[in-house]
Amino acid sequence: MRFNPCLLVLIIIAHLCFLWVVPEAYGQTEGKIVKSIGIRGNKRVDKDTIMFYIKLKKGDKYSSSKVNEDIKAIYGLGQFEDIKVEATNFKNGIKLIYIVKEIPSIREVSFVGNKKMSTEKLGKKLIASKGLKKGSLYNKTLVKKTEKLIKKSYEEKGFFLVTVQTIAKRVNRDQLDIIIKISENKKVGIKKIYFIGNKAFTDKELKKQLGTKEKNIFSFITDAGIYQKEMIKADQLKVELFYRENGYINAKVLDPMINVDKNEKAIFIKIPVEEGDQYKTGKIGFIGDDTFPEKKLREKIDLKKGDVYNLRKIREGVFNIAELYSQQGHAYADVRPERVVNAPKRIVDTVLQIDKGRKVYIGKITISGNLKTKDKVIRREFRFAEGSLFDSEKLRRSRERIINTRFFEDVQIQTSRGEKDDTIDITTSVVERPTGTVGAGIGYSSIDNAIVTAQLSQDNLLGNGHKLEFSTELSSRRLDFSLGFTEPWLFDREISAGIDLFNTKADFTTFESKRQGGGLRLGKAFTEYTWGNIGYRFENITISDVAPENETNFLNNETRITSRISPKITRDTQDNRLNPTEGTTENLSAQYAGGILGGVNFYKLSAEKSYYHPLFLGLVGMLHGKIAYAKGYSGDVLPVYERYFMGGPLDLRGFTFEDVGPQDSDGNPLGGEKLLLFNAEIQYPFNNSLRGIIFYDRGNVYGNGGDISLTSENFSLSNMRHSLGVALQLHTAFGPVGLAYGYKLDQADGEEPAEFHFIFGRTF
Repeated sequence: MRFNPCLLVLIIIAHLCFLWVVPEAYGQTEGKIVKSIGIRGNKRVDKDTIMFYIKLKKGDKYSSSKVNEDIKAIYGLGQFEDIKVEATNFKNGIKLIYIVKEIPSIREVSFVGNKKMSTEKLGKKLIASKGLKKGSLYNKTLVKKTEKLIKKSYEEKGFFLVTVQTIAKRVNRDQLDIIIKISENKKVGIKKIYFIGNKAFTDKELKKQLGTKEKNIFSFITDAGIYQKEMIKADQLKVELFYRENGYINAKVLDPMINVDKNEKAIFIKIPVEEGDQYKTGKIGFIGDDTFPEKKLREKIDLKKGDVYNLRKIREGVFNIAELYSQQGHAYADVRPERVVNAPKRIVDTVLQIDKGRKVYIGKITISGNLKTKDKVIRREFRFAEGSLFDSEKLRRSRERIINTRFFEDVQIQTSRGEKDDTIDITTSVVERPTGTVGAGIGYSSIDNAIVTAQLSQDNLLGNGHKLEFSTELSSRRLDFSLGFTEPWLFDREISAGIDLFNTKADFTTFESKRQGGGLRLGKAFTEYTWGNIGYRFENITISDVAPENETNFLNNETRITSRISPKITRDTQDNRLNPTEGTTENLSAQYAGGILGGVNFYKLSAEKSYYHPLFLGLVGMLHGKIAYAKGYSGDVLPVYERYFMGGPLDLRGFTFEDVGPQDSDGNPLGGEKLLLFNAEIQYPFNNSLRGIIFYDRGNVYGNGGDISLTSENFSLSNMRHSLGVALQLHTAFGPVGLAYGYKLDQADGEEPAEFHFIFGRTF
């Protein structure tokens, strides 16, 4: 039985009450025979329970000391706030009545004045921490504990001036209602953070390591300046680690001193630091295994003799070496660094003890979560098979490839020991995303005005990974119909094949084009990241609405046939094609038309590269460049419908295609034979579907024409249009949606200063 310390005072008071209640009987009853014992006043506590703790029994001689012991024992139950004993003459002896007054129970607990913390949350905290709660017994110790708990909860959120008052309202003899009155007052922000004892680094340098920040003008957005005890503890470790990453291997960061100034309503934090001496890197050695030459192992550690000793780089080196072994099948390789400190010389030698362990092979590969997608569609993306040697790099790449099918919102791969000691089982869990679209819509584009779209597509037809797509787009400038089918794994090999049919009509202001035709596609993987593709396309093209005064050797009202082949090489190392954060994409492509294929004679060449790199605070940097060149041959000029046009949401944002490149005498676009484009972006992925972008675009198309005042005939890095703006990309079940606003940095006469772009169905 637990004895509540607060009962001690109650016992003493009760004992005095006992002496006061029965002063006359006290001397007269001593030694008399107890003929009867009764209990009065109990409602919640069973009579037999109380009787169990009364050691003075019927037939015993009365003893005041024994009665006192019984009172103490009953108090020990923790159920009573008062106990009295009455003794009366009864049948040549005495009758004892234990009169008890039970501690009232709590009927309800309510909160008043809490705005920043919900009643539900406060109630859960009290239950979890055994504070005042419905049904518990009331006592003042619990009241103090509850008030302290609530204050602490508010202080963790920066409300250091909070006051808590507990009001106990008697409902009846046995129950109380508890009202906890809270005055939250305003948050107290951190006004200043100081460091004491730091010599090697300034306060400013050390404060950069902290998650806890001083209050500033942006605090209402960023929550900077809020004191959180757990964050301060984590900050101690961060600063300590920072010192050890800079050679101070004995540095200590002591507990911060927190001062709350209620007059200034501000918090001042002082963090004591004991820096110690800075150490340099000494010898780095390797023992235990010679699978790899020492030179290769040293390459995995970004430290050399004489460098400032850096604990983080040692840890990274340990991971890199373990990863190197795991790529050779040693999944359980153990690399243990042993540090030898030479204090007089302030040098740290490091010996890495390597135990590569046995080689491990792939056991079972289990897939779950694919309700629609067939197992083989996922299994074929693995870069290993059951029974093959384990390779951590291939495991990482397998996950990337599964994600890049775009069939899944999430892919998790976990490893576990197999049935045999030398096997690892692979468990893959996927969450499928919608891959089919059936819909129609009405939208708006800054270039095409009102747009009516209809789409029927399935990127994972029948769960086989096949792609089937039919789409149509109608606007004031376009009338497009297209049908395409793609088999990504022909004959279950890494060969893709596809067929396309199309019928498009577009108004380019200067002329109108109508194109009808179809094509075949074939692709094959050359390496893990490189694909080769070749396509053939046949088109019947009609050019109309060319004003006689605008006719040139490449722009006429005519109907022509083009027959072309299009080889292409692509290298793609993006970690996620839908939401890339790092990696590159590179494309080299060519088109050869005419010649032995028939039709118009021309060729086109282009090179393109995109580069993604993670920055800070979750931001992603993106750089993109493209160069293209086209020309006719054998007496043919490049027809206008094959010339390059630029401007709009897909390349040079802030401009329309009417603003860029050569123009006729009326200012209408003629396109060009050459193209240069550069894009720089800072992207912030809010989630897997929404991405915000700040961009700088720079580009132009070059060639001959009536007016080339805003361009030139040949490539020119100085003669380029450029813009600055913001954009949003949203991936929906109906396809990607894009919004962009670009501001021209070189607005020409007659142009709008900026352009708003909206696009549905394609990404920027």
